[in-house]
Amino acid sequence: MSKYDHLIDQEMVNGYWSWDSDRALLYAVGVGAGLDDPLKELQFTTENTPGLPQQVIPSFATVMGLQSNWMELLGWQKVGLSPIGMVHGEQSVTLARPLPVSGKAHLSTILRQVYDKGSGALVVQETRITLADTNEYLGSTCSGIFAQGKGNFGGPRGPSGATGWSKPDREPDVQITLPVGLNQSLIYRLSGDRHPHGTEPTRARADGFEKPILYGLGTYGFACRALLRGLCEGDVTRFGHMEGRFSRPVYPGDSLDTFIWRTDEGAVFQMVANGERVVLERGVFLYHK
Repeated sequence: MSKYDHLIDQEMVNGYWSWDSDRALLYAVGVGAGLDDPLKELQFTTENTPGLPQQVIPSFATVMGLQSNWMELLGWQKVGLSPIGMVHGEQSVTLARPLPVSGKAHLSTILRQVYDKGSGALVVQETRITLADTNEYLGSTCSGIFAQGKGNFGGPRGPSGATGWSKPDREPDVQITLPVGLNQSLIYRLSGDRHPHGTEPTRARADGFEKPILYGLGTYGFACRALLRGLCEGDVTRFGHMEGRFSRPVYPGDSLDTFIWRTDEGAVFQMVANGERVVLERGVFLYHK
């Protein structure tokens, strides 16, 4: 029995989360929509374009979250919003239908596992999202938060029976290049992530970065945009599932290449910054063809 077994599959928090059209529009701009071409993603950045109803970028589901005391339950001391050295490690989103432009959802977050990675711990939490007024299931998100220095507690190293991921041995079928604005973190943080390692150099260095970063879930939103553009013609109704692992930081001002390989099930992808460092890997994307 490992140190945290008594918390596994326990609900950490539940409650309601509301949003409106403006919040979805702000999120879209926060993940770079319209930056490379202000006319290319008007379905995400405007609510009044004739013949183009507003759509919500599916990765908006990642900002639907409630505060809980899970770090305290694990016995970890926070410095500000989190322990020093805590970063986003993995993320997935699964949707049963497109997210409404506005609404109120009921969220239930479960602590699924704490993996012992030796150098740190990977905390996996799943959030189930349902519409508050009808109880209709919208989808779920699953996050993996990596806490440096919290490993070697005798827990499982990873999920049993996990399948491997490998980059196809051929040229990508699709490549989408997107710029990151110099003020990208300043915009993205307005969607709810106020962690100082996106804006404050001293905390960024303490968390292992050379300078303030684009938040991990901001990077995830850029990848979602690239996949929608490359495979779905920008249509969110075709989105099914997206997952990936953060491997290196993205910095404001970077150029992001998303390399996409079609598969029988959907696609796999990888994101590279400035042609030199892989920032999002082990990507899987399922969509309605």
